[in-house]
Order: sequence, then C-alpha cells, then structure tokens
Amino acid sequence: MSTKFSLMHECDEATGGWFHLYRECFDEDNQYVYLELGGFPFETETSINLSGNGPGRVAVRIPEAWTRKLGLIEGKPEGSQ
Repeated sequence: MSTKFSLMHECDEATGGWFHLYRECFDEDNQYVYLELGGFPFETETSINLSGNGPGRVAVRIPEAWTRKLGLIEGKPEGSQ
C-alpha cells in the first residue's frame, strides 16, 4: 500500500525520464511536498563525478511554500502580497 498522494506525475517514453510530485499521507504537518526524479543520471552535492552507471533516482522534500514559488503547484505563496 502506497503512502503517497500524487499531485502530478509524468513519464517521457522517449528518454525514460520521469518525475513524481506528491505528499506523504502520514506527514502530520502537511507542509512539505516531495519531488522524485528518475530515469537519468544525476549528480549530488557530495559526488565528484557522475557514476555513469545508468539511470538514477533522487527524491527531495521541499517546503510547500517553495513549490508554489517555483510554480510546481498552483496557489499564492504564503507571505506574498
């Protein structure tokens, strides 16, 4: 059973890349949105070089206010005029 509540997702069949924007059902604060990306190599702050070992996957927990400011979800960012 999944604990993810999907807000948006898409898969690019040509490249195999995909993203999933979701909330965790058991996140009591409900102030965070999760962005998961996959199907392509990526580099993190702690890596020196891309591994070249094929597609990777990364998920980040983003404050909801940031997702609104970035235009990932609709609505006015909190604290904006």
